[in-house]
Amino acid sequence: MAKATLQAIPVSSEQNIELTIESMAYDNSAISHYKDFVIFVDRGAPGDIVNAQITTIRPNYARAKILEIKKSDSNYRIDPPCKLFKVCGGCQWQHLPYEKQLEQKDLLISNFFSKLNLKSGILNKIISCDNPWNYRNKVQYPVRTVKDTERLKAGYFEWHSNDLVNIKYCPIQHNIFDSIVETVRELSNKYNLIAYDGKTKIGWLRHICVRVGVNTGEALLTLVAIDERLSRSQEFVSEIMNNHPELVGVCFNINTKTTNVIYGDKTKVIKGKGYFFEKIKDLRFKISATSFFQVNTAQAEKLLDIVESYAALTGKETILDAYCGGGLISLYLAQKAKKVVGIEEIKQSIEDASYSAKENNINNAAFITGKVENKIEELLKSENPEVVILDPPRAGCSKTVLDHLKESKIKKVIYVSCNPTTLMRDLEILHSGSYKIKSVQPIDMFPHSYHVESIVKLERS
Repeated sequence: MAKATLQAIPVSSEQNIELTIESMAYDNSAISHYKDFVIFVDRGAPGDIVNAQITTIRPNYARAKILEIKKSDSNYRIDPPCKLFKVCGGCQWQHLPYEKQLEQKDLLISNFFSKLNLKSGILNKIISCDNPWNYRNKVQYPVRTVKDTERLKAGYFEWHSNDLVNIKYCPIQHNIFDSIVETVRELSNKYNLIAYDGKTKIGWLRHICVRVGVNTGEALLTLVAIDERLSRSQEFVSEIMNNHPELVGVCFNINTKTTNVIYGDKTKVIKGKGYFFEKIKDLRFKISATSFFQVNTAQAEKLLDIVESYAALTGKETILDAYCGGGLISLYLAQKAKKVVGIEEIKQSIEDASYSAKENNINNAAFITGKVENKIEELLKSENPEVVILDPPRAGCSKTVLDHLKESKIKKVIYVSCNPTTLMRDLEILHSGSYKIKSVQPIDMFPHSYHVESIVKLERS
């Protein structure tokens, strides 16, 4: 059998070429071709004709940056409302009108699912966000100290850089965050808040994290630091809370590791409470500093509606909610199920879910701390659920989990995913085995970014 040959690379490093942008890519770029060779172009938009410079070359593709936009399609390219968009890496698609963002996400999802050869009507159009601005209910800013002024700089990283954009206003986040973060910045000199430098091991503060209950108005500030010792910490925290009555508490989270993971294992409440409440569909949810909760509150309600319709509960079912987080899906479905068992490896999330169950007088939901891959075989046998919910992190499910589902007699699996790449990997295992995909519903949980949430209903053949 003849060996496959790699396509000849028709470009060289730093070469300037003219490109026509065809569609958006599932990352921070857009897709074009040069002599049938794929070129990903940063900040491109469909219909653009650009002069671009090659920045990266790989065997199957290259990357380029725009030097000049010679022509653009006004239906696809607009002036982004955020003045920092050209340098900030926080979001990727503000230069596209929102309806075109939805169009491109439908195209991306369709391309992902094309390899499964689904029947017509199974893949639905994406559900839009009623208000695609100010939707994020959580911000996690890394920090730096500006050497000349000793003031804190807090924000997202620049494109392709470890430098920070000092963000004073972000249009995709809840407007409460800007003022709270600015207060921390303003007080940094007074209370000697110096950003931690991983190279020199000097400094204290690593991240500023704020979360808000959109429907309750309660907010929680968490400062991720190298240790819990801060001179005049009570005075510092009191001054912040006096300036922001919406804050129900301020916490220090301790992360001593050299890692990209934001939170450490220990969280200390300095003043007030270490959690806040959010209300979704008449249920009150306790959310702690490090617990997982959906980042878009309004779209989370739509997500629950989709999951409920896919589950089609009669009140007689037992449900296993794998990777249950703070119990959002578990507690909502428990109202219409016989029993729900949630499992999650983050202990604080399980504590929050259990608290929320009591808060809402829900007695048919139980929550277990542990890794899903370590517990699922036992739970499938002991609970014998009719429905399994999978809502894993971006890395997707482990093969162990998928293999146990294939070998089980579970009638229905509902897979919730924020990463189409790992979703497709996992669905190929389930879909080629005992399950068939009956419906796929994308939902725009992350406007102005390339990210897409998808809910998939699978039923045993």
